[in-house]
Amino acid sequence: MKQVLSIILFFFLISNAISGERAGIVSGQFLKLPTNARIVGMGSAQVALASGVTSLAFNPSGILSVEQTAVASSYSKWFANINHSFIGGVINYEDIGTIGIGTTILSTDDMIETTPLNPEGTGRKFTSGDYAFHLVYAKKISTEFSVGVGVKYIYSFLFNDEITAKTFAFDIGTLYDIAEINTRLGVSITNLGDDIQYVREAYAIPTALKFGTNTVLYEDEYSKFITAFQVSRPNDADEQYNLGVEYAFQNFALRSGYKFNYDAENLTLGFGYDIPNILKIDYGFNNFKVLPSTHTFSFEVNF
Repeated sequence: MKQVLSIILFFFLISNAISGERAGIVSGQFLKLPTNARIVGMGSAQVALASGVTSLAFNPSGILSVEQTAVASSYSKWFANINHSFIGGVINYEDIGTIGIGTTILSTDDMIETTPLNPEGTGRKFTSGDYAFHLVYAKKISTEFSVGVGVKYIYSFLFNDEITAKTFAFDIGTLYDIAEINTRLGVSITNLGDDIQYVREAYAIPTALKFGTNTVLYEDEYSKFITAFQVSRPNDADEQYNLGVEYAFQNFALRSGYKFNYDAENLTLGFGYDIPNILKIDYGFNNFKVLPSTHTFSFEVNF
């Protein structure tokens, strides 16, 4: 337990240095988007819920839930013809540890180039997008405590391959189980890295500290009811709070959540189907106050 408290204190000291200081000048916002539909449905209270392949993008220690080998993918259709997706795989090497790789992608459809002299279009089309390539390693330190670290290569292009930027970033995440109160604690700090530079302008990437809990309030042979809570300290906003609940009956689950102190988002909903250690299929709904709502689908297959 002393190890966990020391890590939390270390992360807290870092968060005091980064919280809110880069508001309005942070790029790579796609790195904030959830890569798992279950997480979406539970208000993005993700850090203590981390499990499976998709967790390598937000809390690397979560990949330790994979017992042998697993692959996963997710897809979100956003407004303005923006697509957000993830694909990855994890292998558990038992005594050595667990290794995962994955790719997060934000892309757009073709857009028409316009200029002041050609407001109706120049005849050219262009696309823009962002990629993050993840490599993660996680290891159990004890029965209750696990740690994961990850490195990611971030590549962004604004106008085909003519305006591009790239950088590296690191993630670290922990999970700690407290069996006496049926609770799991999660802590992570994500996107620690250099600024990303477009032409002559440099922008920070979205570094954030997250602390959360995942508590089983009720469980019997057929059903389970859990809650998840998270506090986030991003470098481009004030503290944000996430709350989620899930009720599972046999293989089916219903979910809901809420995001507090967000400018544009609030209510979330979702459902899922889970065959333990074989297949997970999930859907998540994210409501926006003004913009159109988004829908996320994800699946994971274990071998």
